[in-house]
Amino acid sequence: MAPNREALKKWRALVSSDGLVGLMSVETAIDAFLSAERPKGEPAVLRDMAKAYAKIASDADRLSVDVEAVAKKRLPEVWRGQAAENASDVVTAVGHELDHTVTVNKKASAELDKLATAIQTAQTMHGNAQDPLHRAKHEVGDAGFFDFDKRKRARDIALPGMDQMLAGIEKAKLAGEAAGRQFTDFANQATASKMNSGHLSNSERLVLSQAAVPGGPHDANLILSATEAQRASQRLDQLPPGERARFEGLLANAKSPEEKAYLMSALAAGHPIDKVENFGKQINGRSPEWLRDHLQPIYQRTGPNGKVEPVMYGKQQWSQEGGTCVSMSTLAARAQVDPLYSMYLTTGGNPDDPNQTSPEAFERRLRAEEQRLHNDPDTDWVGKPDQELGPATGVDYERHDLTDSSPDQKRELVDEVTRAVDEGKPVPLQVDGPPDANGDVAYHQMMIIGHQDGMLQIYNPWGTTSWVSVDDFVNGNMSHASDGRMPNVEGVHIPK
Repeated sequence: MAPNREALKKWRALVSSDGLVGLMSVETAIDAFLSAERPKGEPAVLRDMAKAYAKIASDADRLSVDVEAVAKKRLPEVWRGQAAENASDVVTAVGHELDHTVTVNKKASAELDKLATAIQTAQTMHGNAQDPLHRAKHEVGDAGFFDFDKRKRARDIALPGMDQMLAGIEKAKLAGEAAGRQFTDFANQATASKMNSGHLSNSERLVLSQAAVPGGPHDANLILSATEAQRASQRLDQLPPGERARFEGLLANAKSPEEKAYLMSALAAGHPIDKVENFGKQINGRSPEWLRDHLQPIYQRTGPNGKVEPVMYGKQQWSQEGGTCVSMSTLAARAQVDPLYSMYLTTGGNPDDPNQTSPEAFERRLRAEEQRLHNDPDTDWVGKPDQELGPATGVDYERHDLTDSSPDQKRELVDEVTRAVDEGKPVPLQVDGPPDANGDVAYHQMMIIGHQDGMLQIYNPWGTTSWVSVDDFVNGNMSHASDGRMPNVEGVHIPK
């Protein structure tokens, strides 16, 4: 059996070590490298696939021209009233879907091109490693047991070949993992395909999947995640006929795609139809901006930009008071996935009463909820995600202690983190740092709520959001999201 990457790394470390054991292992190590398989893959095939994706992007780009103008200007000239509004919603959604198609296929094409280049380079490096390895094999071939000089010369000849082969293997591995992550992200974010209820038309699925929070990049602010869409569709199909008719009436009476999407989100969060119906009546006809401000505490204004952004309701920040980071981060995350809970916090269930919707009233409710979670005698901090997020997301959380984990182990876990976030499931994140002069260690909990192009969006219960790279997460550079005292990822809660 050909040796794998880990075995080759061990042979490389052994032969370069000082002492007799390293020298006596030279011949066996060379044989191991010479028997290693050439990195698998067909660069030409991958480049053909990349061209195919690029063509799809180009064709979709041509189709998307003026679609928005058709929706906003030309259709209303032909139709009037609700028919025109519905048609405009559908055509606008088609435009967004085409834009998304262009973006995804361009990224897919670029990723496959990078993978093809990496594999081709790795295969070339594998080939270039053969000459020094064969020369080293010849050098050590007739060395006597105690001919240490020959063994040293053979080692010196072989090491550059070993390093080149290992570098090629690593390049192919990293490129393959990156491509795998990117295509997994595409699948996780495919909202329309998860909305497979038999009680929604194709146009309804399209409009719902493209409904987004206004004020930022469209694709980064879709209201329904893929998992929410799936859960809402399943619940819609499972409702008794009478309850389903009531919900369909809410959708039919909704005045915007955003309003419809929040109704689906309420259904996905597991609320009974009576509560969803009351919620629907309270938000009916509200503007997309009103819905955002009262139902979506955190959204992306610009995408990853290196800035720390405040999370506000009016003049009041979504921030903790005292040592309540676990409670505050958890309730803010719940508000992200449960629009009824968010509306309770922002309006107290009375959206038309200025005394209830004021920032001051919001803060009173926020503090009450913060203390309720913080002082709950039945649930410790480890169990709060299950208690507060589980009902709305439909999953149980499992904590992973990363205190003694290596960067490689953290990187393996990142894929689970990003998958959960892409599916609309916030991920609690604990950070710490080295002891201070008194031997005290600072701990803090934040929440991973977004993922885009190798970056993670972090909500800090101090009332801000920021972006960190996956590499920052892996290598203990989290200070930008908190402060200089707590750069290390100490643990995460991941949906089971």
